[in-house]
Amino acid sequence: MALTINTNVNSLTAQRNLSTSQSSLSTSLQRLSSGLRVNSAKDDAAGLAIAERLNSQVRGLGVASRNANDGISLAQTAEGALGKVTESLQRIRELAVQSSNATNSADDRKALQNEVSQLRDEIDRVAKTTTFNGTKLLDGSLTGATFQIGSGAGENITVASLTNATAEKLSKVTYGAADVGDISTGAVTTLTEIAANALKITVDGTEYSLTGVKAANSAEERLGQVAEAINRRTSDTGVTAYLSKEADGDYALAFRSSKLDSAGAAAAVSFGTGFTVASTGFADGSVSIAGSTVQGIDALSVETTDDAWLSIKQIDNALDQVNSARATLGALQSRFETAVSNIAIQTENTAAARGRIVDADFASETANLSRSQVLQQAGTAIVAQANQLPQQVLQLLR
Repeated sequence: MALTINTNVNSLTAQRNLSTSQSSLSTSLQRLSSGLRVNSAKDDAAGLAIAERLNSQVRGLGVASRNANDGISLAQTAEGALGKVTESLQRIRELAVQSSNATNSADDRKALQNEVSQLRDEIDRVAKTTTFNGTKLLDGSLTGATFQIGSGAGENITVASLTNATAEKLSKVTYGAADVGDISTGAVTTLTEIAANALKITVDGTEYSLTGVKAANSAEERLGQVAEAINRRTSDTGVTAYLSKEADGDYALAFRSSKLDSAGAAAAVSFGTGFTVASTGFADGSVSIAGSTVQGIDALSVETTDDAWLSIKQIDNALDQVNSARATLGALQSRFETAVSNIAIQTENTAAARGRIVDADFASETANLSRSQVLQQAGTAIVAQANQLPQQVLQLLR
């Protein structure tokens, strides 16, 4: 190998290797200090892209977990309020049962009614003021809610509207309008709960009490009694009732009037507190059945034995409604808790996958650091020696 002064190849080679070991040392120091194998795209371009997608999923799952826990809190808030409504309903039922006893005086029942009214108002207040983060839950305004419980679009739980627990709506049942003789089985079944002296008929503003309706084991038997009771007053009211069984198995109770015409006169058959079948339109002398409604607990009364009996039935219906709503909320809580558990598992596995891509292996990087430090020291010494080689040329000139 020729001895030259202008070009020191050995020194250039030593410097290049020293630069390589310096870069390796810097990489090891950065990875050990940050704990990451991938600190920038140059470290692993494909790995960085995959890791960032996984990171987005992990962060989205974290928010989804909070969303699901918010859903649990909402359900707990609503269920807790309904628990208080249940307590009030149970107390009202106790008062109605107490009022049904013949030993109570009118003053006793008035006192019982006062407590019923207060409890009813408290139920109404709870239903109208129960909120979660500003959203009212039990007044019927919440018609549906969607909870995002995943990191991607469409990964959600949709909750249908919650029960309307206001006094006006609780236990209220509305039956749609129907033609003559076409009464739904649900409406007919309700008639089995008519009190013995609660049946009245009103024709063009005049009210007539009907008698002869007794305890019945079926809707058919009770409707038959109703028809007979109406027909016993036909000479006074002009209204005739007919009972028949339809082809689909439903029972039909139709009315005809000889005293009413189509000029806007009206007739109504009242089945005690809160349940009335009214008619305002006529065709060929036949009374059509308009929409009928069983009122909510806002109309509860325990001031008479019959009112108390009907109130017990309404409270039982209200309790069924509230218990069903609470069961639904309980199931919803369970579903959200399952979702939270599943999210935790997803987060764990996704974070592990991301870590395998970007996290530094400290055992490996520590070994790389030691190697790079040795090479760095050796390289520095070699560069110094290589730089001394041109000095040998001077020996030839002496």
